[in-house]
Amino acid sequence: MRVPVPVPGLAALALLAGGAAHAAEPEPDQPGLFERDPADVSPDAPDHAALDPGHHDPNKHELLFVPIPIGVANSDEGLGGGVVLALQHYHGGVVPLRDDLSLRLYLTSKLVQRHELRWEGIQVLDLPLRMWARLGFFSTVSQTFCGYGNGVTCDEAQARARALDAGLDEDEARFDDFVRRYYQMRYVRPHADTVMRWRLRDKPHRVELLTGWRLGWYLPGTLLEPGPWPGSLYAGLYPNGEPGVSSVPQLGVTVDNRDFEPAPSSGYFFEASVRGAHPWVGSSWAWAGTNLSLHGYDELVPSPHTVYAGRLLVDLAAGDMPTEEIAEIGGTKDYGAFGGQWIGRGVRDRRYLGKLRVVHQSELRTDVASFDVLGIHLDTGLVAFTDVAWIGYDWDNLSGALPGQPWRAGSPLGLVFGAGVGLRILVNRAIVARAEVAASPYEQRSPSFYTPVGNSL
Repeated sequence: MRVPVPVPGLAALALLAGGAAHAAEPEPDQPGLFERDPADVSPDAPDHAALDPGHHDPNKHELLFVPIPIGVANSDEGLGGGVVLALQHYHGGVVPLRDDLSLRLYLTSKLVQRHELRWEGIQVLDLPLRMWARLGFFSTVSQTFCGYGNGVTCDEAQARARALDAGLDEDEARFDDFVRRYYQMRYVRPHADTVMRWRLRDKPHRVELLTGWRLGWYLPGTLLEPGPWPGSLYAGLYPNGEPGVSSVPQLGVTVDNRDFEPAPSSGYFFEASVRGAHPWVGSSWAWAGTNLSLHGYDELVPSPHTVYAGRLLVDLAAGDMPTEEIAEIGGTKDYGAFGGQWIGRGVRDRRYLGKLRVVHQSELRTDVASFDVLGIHLDTGLVAFTDVAWIGYDWDNLSGALPGQPWRAGSPLGLVFGAGVGLRILVNRAIVARAEVAASPYEQRSPSFYTPVGNSL
């Protein structure tokens, strides 16, 4: 068993990447910018799989240890960094790899922590099965909570009034702390997750059966101090927080006909799934939800290569749900919505919460230049985007308004949106890194900036 040496320039790539990504098989040829051989039907791979561009003997078991420093900068989580320690297994000609075992450690200036041990396998047991599983720990003291529905205001004047009502003096440091934390919640969440994707047919129109389970233990407060921030809006609604276990199985199907997963020029990706929780499966809450998502891609101009990318997302749920489950969508990626660097750019993270969500995202992507740096191939481009949503709190109360809740304004049937521009960098034809700035007319602290890795759609 041979252990190869990591490729040169890995540290430089990691500094550029700064987070999680979805990679695909690197290209041996040199097709056009952001293009891929349509005959390539290999599935996407773990985050850092394409960092090794070498070739591997299919008859041997080869291991590659890949240490990756990461850096993060965005308006919601602050500045931060960490490390990914990955052990990759190559065998049997499976591309881009057979197995990936990684340890990830991550901390930001706003005290957001994400740590996890993750395994991902492709063609598990030589079956058309791809799966991943992880054990993780998440902690935050600065998660946005402005209430429910699409009329929340996050009004600082309201927070200042509550601080004065609490007897705090505006000249005190405690006054500023109270105001900053009024629209925030803090909690700890150890979790375990798994997803399995069984390929029923390959491209064109690849079909996969999706099954998954996510298990989380919600602990309000911090490890040293339980409970919500004293005096916060969240504490007013939930004095003890929402402690409990969330156990959520999921079942669905995906249909994929994208020509090149990291940066599609044509094709579509569709997914439909149902999910739910009940004490019978170990959950403290009982609810059910469904998710429908359609991504479409179309080349508008061949030179400069310009592509329209769009997604329509419908995510509906009903029942007794904790706030954090209301915030997460279903499907292959459990992003929060609406607000933040994935769904709702320009709006603070998870500002608009509701069990009923209809979202449309649009992007115009234009290629700019292609070049090599330290042996790493970079394709650069510009993007302009809009994220638009309608959020309803619940089926019988779209606005979520209750008597005595002054933190709400606007029509429960209104739309919320953000828009922005950014730079896209495709690294080694596998990993998409982005730097974006976005704004929203509803957001007092606009503009927001993001440096995620991976596509929003």
